[in-house]
This record gives sequence, C-alpha cells and structure tokens, in this order.
Amino acid sequence: MYWTISKITQTLAFSIVATLISLVFATPGMTSPADVRVLVDVSGSMKKADPKAVRGPATALLAALLPDRSKGGIWLFGSDVRELVPYGPVDARWDALGKPIEASIGSTDRFTNMESAIKTGMRAGTQNGSGVCHIILITDGIVDVKGGKNASSISRDRIIKSLLPEASDRNCRIHTIALSDKADLPLLRQMALETDGLFTLLDRPGDLIPVMLDSLELALRSQQLPIRDQQINIDPDIRQLRLIRLDSESGIELKADSKVINSTSKNAGVIYYTGTGYQTLIWSNPIPGRYTLTSDFGPTDRILIDSDVRLELTELPPTISSDQTLGLSASLRSKSGQITALDREFRVAFGNRVDLARSIGNELSMQIDSPTIGRSILTVQSYDKKYERQIQRAFEVLKTQPALEIATDSSKGVGQVASSVKPKSQDAKNLVETVKGQTLLPAIVQEQLPEDMRNWPLWQLAVSALAAIGVLALVVGLVLRPKHHLPE
Repeated sequence: MYWTISKITQTLAFSIVATLISLVFATPGMTSPADVRVLVDVSGSMKKADPKAVRGPATALLAALLPDRSKGGIWLFGSDVRELVPYGPVDARWDALGKPIEASIGSTDRFTNMESAIKTGMRAGTQNGSGVCHIILITDGIVDVKGGKNASSISRDRIIKSLLPEASDRNCRIHTIALSDKADLPLLRQMALETDGLFTLLDRPGDLIPVMLDSLELALRSQQLPIRDQQINIDPDIRQLRLIRLDSESGIELKADSKVINSTSKNAGVIYYTGTGYQTLIWSNPIPGRYTLTSDFGPTDRILIDSDVRLELTELPPTISSDQTLGLSASLRSKSGQITALDREFRVAFGNRVDLARSIGNELSMQIDSPTIGRSILTVQSYDKKYERQIQRAFEVLKTQPALEIATDSSKGVGQVASSVKPKSQDAKNLVETVKGQTLLPAIVQEQLPEDMRNWPLWQLAVSALAAIGVLALVVGLVLRPKHHLPE
C-alpha cells in the first residue's frame, strides 16, 4: 500500500468529519415519549420456573409505572399470542389494570411460540421510525411450536434471520429476561446483542421485579431523586413522583413539617398501590420541599420522577466487556438547553464500589472502568442548590479474553469475548461473523469514504489522521517561516 499526500489528507478530512458526527450523535437531548411492549410467556413450564407467579405483579407494576404520554401494550404468549392490554397511549385507564393483569398471567399453554410473540409486539401500531420501541420478553423456555422439532427449528431460524434484522430496521430494542437456565440462552442473548437490548438470566424468580424495572428504566430513560440523609428534595419542576418499595412490609411515608404523605393521605393527586411483593406511592403535582423518608429504602427501591429538568447521560451500550473503560458525560438540561451551576456536584458509582467518584462543575466528564463480570448498576447523581437528580442504568458485563470475537457459551448463557471460544451452533457462528464485520464509524460516514478505504481498521485511520496532521503542520511551517535576506 502506498501512502500519498492526497490519500493522507483525504483520510484526515474524513476522520474529522467522523469525529464531528460522532459528537453530534452522542449529544444528550430531550427524550421522546417512551414506547414499551411487554411479552409474557404463559407456557406450562412456567409452573416450575415461576412457582409463585411473580410475572403477574411484575407486569402489573410495570403497567402502573408507565408515564402518561407514553405508549404501551402487553401480550401473553404460549400456543398462540393473546392481547392482554391493547397497544396504545398510556392514560388514566392504566391505573386500574394492576389486579386484572396479576389475575390473567398463568402457566397453562402447551407450546412456546416466541416467533409470533416477537412479531406481534414489534409490529404493533404504526412505526414511523422517529422513536425507539422497547420490547421486554420474559420466558423460561425455547422456541416450541406445533409441528415438532423441525417446525420449531425453522421458527427459531426465522427469528434470527428475519425478525432481528426487522427489529433493527424498526429501531426496536429487545430486552430478554430468562427465568431459567433451561431457556434458549444463546438465542435470548443474541436477540439482545443484535438490537442493543439487555439480556438477563435470573438467579431466582423473585428477582424479576427489579430486573423488569431496570429494563423499564432503559426504555424510559428514567429520572430519579437521590436519597441523602434519609431525605429527598422535591423541586417545583417535578410533575409527578413515584416511590417504589419491593419486598418490604414497611409502608412508604414522607414527612415535611406538618405534612404527611402515606397510604392514608387525603391529599389530591396521591395514589397508593399494594401488590404482591411491592408497594408504590404515586403523587401528581407534589408540593415542593425537603421531605424525610420515615423508613429506609433498599438498593432495589427507587424514586422515579416526571420532570423536564433531566440529568442526561451519553448513550451507552447495555452490554460491555470487563476490560472496557467507559467515557461518561452528563449534564443537567431542560427543554431550553443546559442548566448551569458552577457549584454542581456529580457523584458516580459503578457496581459494588462503595466510594463514589466525585466531580464539581457544570458537566461531568470522566473515564470509569468496568466492574466485575455479571450484572452491575451504574449510578450518577447530581446536586446543586436548586436541583437534585439521579439516573441508574443496568449493564451486563462479559468476560474478556485476548481477541475481539463474540461467541456464546450455551452451557452457562454467558457471552464471551474470545477467539478461542468456538461457537456451539451455526447461529452463534453467524453472530461472530456479524460482529467481526462491523465498523466503528457511523454508516453515513462509512458510505462517504473512498471504496479502497472502507475496510481499513480503526488504527490505520488513526495513524493516517496523525500523519496528515504532521504533513499539514510541515507545509504550514514552510510557508510561514521567516524569510532571511542576504545583505546587498
């Protein structure tokens, strides 16, 4: 390969364009209304995987937490697909769906028609391509349709070869939750990986509610209130407050001066739900002030808010490798733009690390290492004199080995980054080939590159850019150097 001045300069130009476009894509902005579609497995095998039928209260809680102005729908699937809550705008009618949803989710069907479920959820409503749809799939099994193993295998292939590409085209992210290690873990992980979703294998069915909340927060890009010294600060820009407590007999109660907000409150806008394994207090148009929580909130409990003042975090993939360093960038924003406060304090925690990384200023910009392998929660908090905000995002951290090929250990359902791990199925092999062929440049930039440069590795583009900078500096130096005249 010959390195010419024109090619180096051309590469520099495209590298600069790529960088600028990447920065534009990474700029946080106000979010569009959420679109959440829930698919719940009701096949007979669920009697073992979910003996206490946690799917019912988990789905009911999710329905209660979807904010107004969002869209949603819930379907049950087994031998066929049944509509439980019609897809459409979320409004006041959803508030009364808790108990009917719990009562409707059983374990009765003979088959597990996952293909029809995904197709139904993905194609619900009209897709105009302007927003992201999030599909939450809960199952304990494998693709099992009428017609035996051959028909089931064909159905599974259609999911991989047809439905996953369609999901990407429709901008639908599939978050898969396996309630058993007997589920088709390679398929469920592949669904999540190929659509930028989150895969989770539960240790026990009781973990379903917090895991579903994690998936919902990815879909809603939820905002929370941080708890400091058992207190929360409700500012005037908060339209609604949703306090969620899991697996606790203690009720939810807020106190401020003479005001008490709890399950018996007569305040306008206060609704209190008690479901199997959870309690939630919803307060619309809350009275601003600093409130004390009368009992401790656990690590899986949370306080969600609806507000135009948001702590925005750059988009991060929900699946990362254990040797990966994440670049975090966050700022407080409203519809009119960034909100500045030189005294703002950011606090960051990832995984089980107790010590919080701290930063002072208008924006947060820092590098943070991945935690240990498994599921971890990233927590970012923002404090200033007027606003307090918190966001939490769930990540699946995969094991890392020397090379950069993704394969699947089907015995454990653990995706690995390794050249030494051979795919155990043709599907896993296809996934490896797909990932190997991906580029780190946005598609719009890739299309504009000269044809002989499109397959260059990233290091070569970087080196060429640096070389181009050096050449330009040399040329500029020669042109602008001082001219020395000989004495006459």
